[in-house]
Amino acid sequence: MKNISIIIPTLNEEAYLRGLLEAIRQQTCPPLEVIVADAGSSDQTVAIALQAGCRVVPGGRPACGRNAGAEVALGDILIFLDADVLPKPDFLACALDEFNRRKLDVATCSVQPLGGNLTDAIFHHAANVFIQATQPFKPHAPGFCILSRKQTHVNIGGFDEALYLSEDHDYVRRAVTQGARFGVLRVSISVSVRRLVTDGRLNVAMRYSFLTLNEMLGDAFNQTMLDRYLGEYHFGHHSPVAHFTPGRLNIVWRQIHGATLSPIRHAVDSVQQETYHLIYRYKDGRKSLDNLLHITMPASIRGTGLVANKGVKALTNKVDTLIKQRNK
Repeated sequence: MKNISIIIPTLNEEAYLRGLLEAIRQQTCPPLEVIVADAGSSDQTVAIALQAGCRVVPGGRPACGRNAGAEVALGDILIFLDADVLPKPDFLACALDEFNRRKLDVATCSVQPLGGNLTDAIFHHAANVFIQATQPFKPHAPGFCILSRKQTHVNIGGFDEALYLSEDHDYVRRAVTQGARFGVLRVSISVSVRRLVTDGRLNVAMRYSFLTLNEMLGDAFNQTMLDRYLGEYHFGHHSPVAHFTPGRLNIVWRQIHGATLSPIRHAVDSVQQETYHLIYRYKDGRKSLDNLLHITMPASIRGTGLVANKGVKALTNKVDTLIKQRNK
């Protein structure tokens, strides 16, 4: 696609980058360019990127690398990917079709685990449910896959380079605050579970629980406090993790979907239908009552009631005006 620039921040990603670049090469609608923003890799990351025809620019931590790539990008739409994701061949075509059709300015997508165990699959599925549920009032967008119009990126000043955790969520929230349209796409992307393995599942869960609680309390994100209580975030120090076979991944995913999300959707649909029925019954009952009163109530009484109602409204408006004048 001639208007898409893919930007990948890297640091020692030789174990994953080759697979991602091959997946991008196999896209049914290839991008205009792939930009690798490298933070000084000591392995073969840069050589792999150059061999694949990528443009390589100096990077830094993820926020810095994404900004560096966006600064030189030629496309109108930016797609920020981490090196350990693996999109399906039709990912770009499906993502961009929905992105444009819904007239979004910034977006993310659901995630599937690429490796790990049943616990990791449940962890990712819970994250999908959380992101979907909170998008109307507290948008979240994991940094391993964010789509953004370049003009939106420029308008908000890019990623906050002072943050190296939660900079992705901060990015989409600032965009929404400035009027951008945000959405979670139906298409999904597979991502490695290496952070869960390297940092520890409990530690990662604590990190994100801490962030969520901090956000719910309305506090500004405090990186120093997070480092103090949960340890420093490390970029580029994750060990390679074995992948699920596609068959095994699909089986596990269907099991989790059937046991969690499907019942929730059915319950929501049932409540929604019952609510509609209740509203309709109320409207029908109210209409019948109004008709009955209109027929049986003498015209003089109905007229008196209307006059009284107008008088009460007028008096209420006067009181409101006096209160506003006094407050001034």
